[in-house]
Amino acid sequence: MFSTPEFWVCIAFFLFLGAAGKKAYLFLTATLDEHRQKVTQQLEEAQRLHDEALSLLNSYKKKYEEALEQAEKIISFAEAEAQEFKKASEQEFENFIKQKENLLLGRIANETEEAKAKLKDQVADEALKIVERLILKEIKEKKKLTTAALKEVMHVSLNSKSPKNTQL
Repeated sequence: MFSTPEFWVCIAFFLFLGAAGKKAYLFLTATLDEHRQKVTQQLEEAQRLHDEALSLLNSYKKKYEEALEQAEKIISFAEAEAQEFKKASEQEFENFIKQKENLLLGRIANETEEAKAKLKDQVADEALKIVERLILKEIKEKKKLTTAALKEVMHVSLNSKSPKNTQL
């Protein structure tokens, strides 16, 4: 058995397998350990990122709730301001309307007084014109009467001086 070449080939084969297997085993374990270490680092990094993401999510949820509360406060404040502004505007508008109404009433009173004064002036002017016309008419009548009376007086006086009239 020890003298046959097959036996020695078989032993050499097993020794070769043992030596190569040991190196292959060491290479495989080193490679697998490196891979396991990379996977462990990646898992730790993933866990860290997951925790960080949860922290950010909670932070943003809190900020979102605070923003909603602040928005509600702003809206209620804006509504209160709008109501206040509306009341102030209505009051200001009413005051403006009253002021304009008073101005218009004063203006109407002034225009009424002016119209009355103009009417009085027109009545006085018309009365003066009528009186003037009457006086002119009276003066013309007096002139006519005077002229007629003078003519008659002249006529009478001429007739009385003439010898014909004396005999009558």
